[in-house]
Formats: sequence, C-alpha cells, structure tokens
Amino acid sequence: MLARAATLWADTLDPGERALLDPGTPAELQRRPDVLVVGGGVIGLATAVFCQRAGLGRVLLVEAARLASGASGGAGGALVPELHQLSDPPAFVALARSSLGWYRQLDQEWGGALGLRWLPSLLLLPEGPPAGLAAWPSVELLGTDRIAEVAPDLAPVAAGLLAHDQAQVHPLRLAVELSRRAGSVATRTAMVDADVADGRVVRVRTTAGDVQPGVVVFATGLAPQPWVRLPQRLVKGHLVATGPGAFGLRCGVHSPGLGIGPTADGGLLAGGTREEGDHSPEVRAEVVNLIRRRLGKLLPAARGVRLRHTWCCFRPATADGQPVIDRVPRISNAWVAAGHDGTGLLLAPATGHAIATWIATGKRPEQVGSFGLSRFAKPRPT
Repeated sequence: MLARAATLWADTLDPGERALLDPGTPAELQRRPDVLVVGGGVIGLATAVFCQRAGLGRVLLVEAARLASGASGGAGGALVPELHQLSDPPAFVALARSSLGWYRQLDQEWGGALGLRWLPSLLLLPEGPPAGLAAWPSVELLGTDRIAEVAPDLAPVAAGLLAHDQAQVHPLRLAVELSRRAGSVATRTAMVDADVADGRVVRVRTTAGDVQPGVVVFATGLAPQPWVRLPQRLVKGHLVATGPGAFGLRCGVHSPGLGIGPTADGGLLAGGTREEGDHSPEVRAEVVNLIRRRLGKLLPAARGVRLRHTWCCFRPATADGQPVIDRVPRISNAWVAAGHDGTGLLLAPATGHAIATWIATGKRPEQVGSFGLSRFAKPRPT
C-alpha cells in the first residue's frame, strides 16, 4: 500500500531523481529474463542489484506503482542494528550487522552515492539497564549524567545504551541509486498471475504482457498468495518532520513508541507508531498529536515546533515479527522475501545478497536459516 501524504524524502528529490523512481514500462520489455524480481521496494531493488553483481544474467524488476512507493519510501531511514539486541533474536542482529556492512561497502564502491550519514544512536531505558548487558560489548551503558552530555536537550532519563557507528539514509535516494544498478526496471507494471508447471514458474503474466523468467523472486512486502501462505498483515505507522530548531540533537534517539533523528537541515524526524487494525490511508490528526506530545516530553526544546510534513505508511509484518527469506515451497525456481515490517531498509542489502547467493549456488546461506517459512507450518495431528 502506498505511503500517504507528501514525505520529507519526496520533497527533497530533484526532478531527475523523481524520474528514476518512475521510468514506466520500457518500450522493449525483457520477455525472457534470467531473473525476474517482482516488487520495487528497497528489498526488491537490493535483490536485483546483488543478482547483477553475482553475474546471474539478465535481470528484470517490475513494480506495480513507482519504486519505493510503500514502506520503503516512507520509512525513517535509521540503520541501527545494535539497538535491536533488546528486541530481536541473535540471528536478526547478525543479519542486520551484515547489512550495515554492505551499506558501508557499497557506499565506498559507488563514491558516496548512497549518502550515508554516520551517527551514534541512543536507546533510552527509563526503567534502567537490562540483565546480561555485560555480554553486549558493541554498546555503551550510560547513566543520567552521561546521557546529558551526549544529548543535553533531552529530558532526564535513568539509563541508555549508546551504539556508535550507526547510520541514517535517505530512503528515496537509496532507491534511486539502487535502481541505477538493478538491471532493467519497469514501473507501472503489475504482476497479474503466474503459471506453474512441473514445479517451476514458467510464465508470469503482467499488465505489460507475459514474461518467461529463469527464476522469480517475490519481493512484494506481503508474500503473494496462493504461491506463498503465511500469517501476515499490514501495520500502519505515522511519521512527522519538523522545521529547524535549537534542538542540539547530534544522535538518533529511540524510546518505547518513538524514534527521533536529526535531519540534514536542522529539523527533526519523529515517529515509529503502530496502529494495528487501522487500514485507512489517511493521516490521523490524533496520532500526529500523540507524536507531538511524546516528542515534547522527551525533547522539551521541540515543544511547539512547526511540523512541515506528516505522513503514514503500511509495514508488511509476519505473525512473529521476523522476516521471511526463503525458497517458495514446491517451486524450484522461485524465492520470497517478505514481512520485513519496519526493518526493510536495514535488512535490504543482506537480504538481497543472501537471495542472489542462494540462486547462484543452490544452497541456502546460513545467515538466513532462521527466516524460513517452515516456522509457520502447522503441526500435523498425531
């Protein structure tokens, strides 16, 4: 589902970048690609890029709307794997760290084209530090006084975890740069159906005609039925961007129900809400006001600051909150990457690399072994 209302990111693109996000359907659409990627969010784009890098032949990506039109383009842009140690299993954290490493490598290879902003991120712990913190050498435990040194404008908090060398990225510029290296890209081209014979996808029907791919990767946010079945849903979330102010915030700040980050022009980006069951694409004034109250409580200097952007988007989530990165059951030439929730940006390079490696070698990469569909299989009655 599309992001609703103008985002901070969309309003900071130049006309050339906007054109690259929506090139339309090529006059000569590749009808027999070696790899067909269905879905033009950041997961699909990263997968296409890594299939190109792996030398898998002709790569075609098709997207029903424009590139990064959903959660990818409406996300906050924070790349903070270390702070997931409190909320996610070790396999997720390891994949996220790998992904941040790929971001660093790609940005260096591409001459800084990704425009990564490297900055520390602070996770606030109002109730004090968790047990077992000594086993986390990648983060620094801060008390109230030290937090005041790192982020002097924050309201006093009992404790926090500081992760160095985390990053922030402009989601739409990321999509632009990935699209330059993703092979052939067709927007406004939707998958309508797929024909399977002898355990293989032999034809994908699109609004621009039929495509006969060597392999298919479904990267559509929610996994496409009936080919992939799993418990999944869309979760709505709101974000806001403020005008510039005297905030003195030099790091990302994360607390229960709210994330805050500095923007390049001295404003703030805030959000991270989860409106389960709200399927309306409209921005809700009551949710925006809730973000404002939380922001003002956490950062008193932001009280009364002008909001210049408010928007919402829909994150694709699975029942256990973890993504699916797997081969499609009973189909030998199809893969799926789905349900990344609010971590699609963070996990995109590692996800794309894993799928490209799997296609190239025929073997499941060990780092994505925990993200298979089998975890949702119903036990057979005894």
